Amino acid sequence: MPGASLLPVRETGLRWPLALLAASAIETMLIFLALGTHAKPVAALLPAPVKIARLVTIADVPGEPDPAPAAPPQKRESPKPAVKPLPQLSPKPQVDAAPVESNPEPQADSTPQEAPSAALPVAPRVQAPVSAKPDKAGAVRRGIVPLVRVEPDYPARALAANTEGAVVAHVTIEKDGSVSGVNIVRAQPPKIFDQEAIRALMRWKFSQNDGGTVGEVELHFTLN
Repeated sequence: MPGASLLPVRETGLRWPLALLAASAIETMLIFLALGTHAKPVAALLPAPVKIARLVTIADVPGEPDPAPAAPPQKRESPKPAVKPLPQLSPKPQVDAAPVESNPEPQADSTPQEAPSAALPVAPRVQAPVSAKPDKAGAVRRGIVPLVRVEPDYPARALAANTEGAVVAHVTIEKDGSVSGVNIVRAQPPKIFDQEAIRALMRWKFSQNDGGTVGEVELHFTLN
């Protein structure tokens, strides 16, 4: 039969290519297997790469020194006010009257004030409000004693400056013994005690006389 003879020919023609493919596949597999078995031991025999580690030591950088503690602020003490001593009250001045003498010699001033110069002008006469009779030459009486004596006040300016002095005055005495006028003859220091001396002498009272008598009175202003 012609149809039966063709089948075996076709089968034999296909076997060879399939066999070649199978053989090549098997050979490829064997090669891979061979390479796999040989590669593992080689890889195992190779030494592991040595890692070189570089250790860098960083030294501690010295920090800035701590600042010195600030000194505590010093307390300034407020200045204490100076205590001024209280001014001492000056005692009431005492006015010494001239001693009673018939004709006493003029006394020098014993106060610590500077002595007047020789060219010191005579203090001008200060008239009292009451009209005074002019002095008569040679009629001046010294050392007369008043019946009523009024002490003069100490001038405030002289008291503040701690000044002492003396005044010589001529007083005009009327018949009834009252004083009608006062003339300042000499004063040291000038014009300091004049007004107080006149004010006090105008209130003095003397014994009765013929009238028109002129007496000389010396007043000392001193501080104790």
